[in-house]
Parts: sequence; structure tokens; C-alpha cells
Amino acid sequence: MKMLQKVLNLLIKFPIGKLISYIVFISWLLITVIPLIWMMYSSFKSNEELNMNIYSLPHDLFANYNDEFYVIEPQLSVVPDYDYENDLRPRLIIESNTIDVGRHSLVFFLLKEKLPPEVANLQPDDLVYVNQLPFSMRFEINWKTMLFNYRKSIALGGLVFKFFNSIIYAGVSTFFIVLFGLMIGYALSKMRFKKMSVVIMGIIGAGYLISINSVIIPLFLMLSSFHLTDTHIGIILVYTAFGIPLAVMLSSQYISGLPDSLIESAYMDGATPFQTFFKIIMPICAPVILTISIVSSLGIWNEFLLVLIVGSTEFTKSLPVGVYSFSSLTSTQLGWQIAALVVGTAPAMVIYFSFNKYLTKGVVAGSVKE
Repeated sequence: MKMLQKVLNLLIKFPIGKLISYIVFISWLLITVIPLIWMMYSSFKSNEELNMNIYSLPHDLFANYNDEFYVIEPQLSVVPDYDYENDLRPRLIIESNTIDVGRHSLVFFLLKEKLPPEVANLQPDDLVYVNQLPFSMRFEINWKTMLFNYRKSIALGGLVFKFFNSIIYAGVSTFFIVLFGLMIGYALSKMRFKKMSVVIMGIIGAGYLISINSVIIPLFLMLSSFHLTDTHIGIILVYTAFGIPLAVMLSSQYISGLPDSLIESAYMDGATPFQTFFKIIMPICAPVILTISIVSSLGIWNEFLLVLIVGSTEFTKSLPVGVYSFSSLTSTQLGWQIAALVVGTAPAMVIYFSFNKYLTKGVVAGSVKE
């Protein structure tokens, strides 16, 4: 009863508005963080574990010191992980009997000269346990098994090349979005054609309401007519065009709060409009530049549909498309797909949490005028 009385007294003293704010904030935090935590630990679970209980903690890939393997014969579907043309030393090929059984996914090629005689002389279909192997081989099998999902997702999904494609799309497109967005924002805010500025700003505002997904078919037909499908340039042009409206709205709001005396002083000193823009306006706009860069780059990094439709070959595919490649109508490798999701999500999370303070400053800076 005393504990209940204390709780009631606390609720009476606590402002209801503040209580609601805390409830909303904690709810949002849980909705955001719990899926990320689940994704992180699930990337270390085998496909069998995920199919049996999707919420359980990882076990099979970590508890592998006594895992059972069986010897297999060389097969076309089993690709060696060494230079088999120059390295002709005999090897014992073993496949896991507990993880992805029969798929030839977790396979090791052990040098017979480093194995005990009783293991080196095993025949196909014979069983061998990890604890029967030398320490160096046990160690290699242990860590490769723990990182099984990541190794397979990166190798089979071609995530390294797609990762660099995503960096190219996000980096180059963001550069042009910031440059052109600030130029237009500067012109609309400080140059003397107010009526035209209102019309142009209205058109840009309408463009902000249009998403890539809503006009994907016209975009594809237009890019096809200019032979820009399946090219980095075509994809970058689309990302730049759709990123400029937000950049213009943020930059024009920020620049309009700057004193006109800065620009007038530059003109009196003989500076051209371009010199004024690059030497005065851009350095002052650092907060909003950072905000535009983060918002634009994260949006491009996570974009999926445009590259899926326009990029028809592996040469132009981005990381989100690589993650999607692990799903099919016949089967889904959940472990590999979740590991690929972590690879794709981790850079965006690092950037966002590192620059979150500056992102907030840049968004609100233009709305507060001194």
C-alpha cells in the first residue's frame, strides 16, 4: 500500500503534459532501437535458427567447437577458396553437418599434410569433428563459422562492388545537390527579382512533392531515349534532380536570414556574384550545407527502386539491390540477407549519430532570425 501511495503521489505531482511527452519519447525509442538490436544479433544466427524461432538469441554459429563435418568429394558446385591451379597439395574437403546442410555453403579445404593421419585418411561420407583438428584449423573454422553470414553475403551478393557504387551515387549526387541547391537558394533569396522568385519557388516546392517512385516509368522512358539507362551518370542525374528542391528550400530560408550588408560590401570591393557566393555565402552556410549533405546522402544511400529498374547489370547495382538479391520466390536466405542489411545500414547509422547535433542545428538555423 505504501508503494502504491508513493506512485499515486508521484503521478499527482508530475505534469500530465510532461508525462505524455516521456511516454511518446520512450515509445518512439523502443520502436526505433529494438528492430536494430534484433537485426544486429540475428545476423549471427543460422538460417535454421531463424526459421525455427526468429526472436531467439544466436547459438549455432558460436557454439561450433564440437561441430560435426563430413568428408565430401570434389564437385563442380564446391568452389575452392585457394589457387587450385598452382597449389596442387592434396586437401581434405569437409562440409558442415549442422549449418546449411547439403547446400555446400560451409565448406573447408584442409591440407592433409597438416592433419593427423587418422583424419587425413578419411574417405567421403566419413565424419570428422572440429575438436579432432589441429589448433590453427580449429581457430580458422571457429571464426569463419561465426562470420558465416557476413562472408557469404559479401561474396555471393557482390556487396563490395555495390558498396562502392552506393558511395559514388551518394557522394557525387550530394555534391551537385549542395552546389546547385545553394546557388539557386542564394539567387532566390538575395538577387533582385522577387516576383520571379515567388514563381520559381512555387515550382520547386511542387517538385519536392514528387517522388522518384511516382514517376519511375516516365523516368525510365526518358533515360532510355537518351541512352542513359544502366549508367552511373543517368542515375546520378536523377538523384540530383530530385534532391535539389529540398536543398533550395533549406538554403534559401537560411540565406534569407543573412544581412544584406555582407553581399553589398563584397560588391563594393569589386567581387563578382560568383566570388561572393563561393567566398562569403558558402563558408557562412556550413551548418545548412552539412544538413543538406546528411539528408540527401542518407536518402540516396537507402534508395532502392530507381537502381532496381534503371540498372540492369551488376555494374550499376547499389547496396540495397544487393540486399534484395538474397530473396526469391523459391527460397530466402534470411541469415545472409540480415547480414547484408547490417552492412548496408551500419554506415548510415554511423553518419547519422555522428552528425545528428549538426543536422538539428542546420534545420532550425534558418528559421531563427536575429
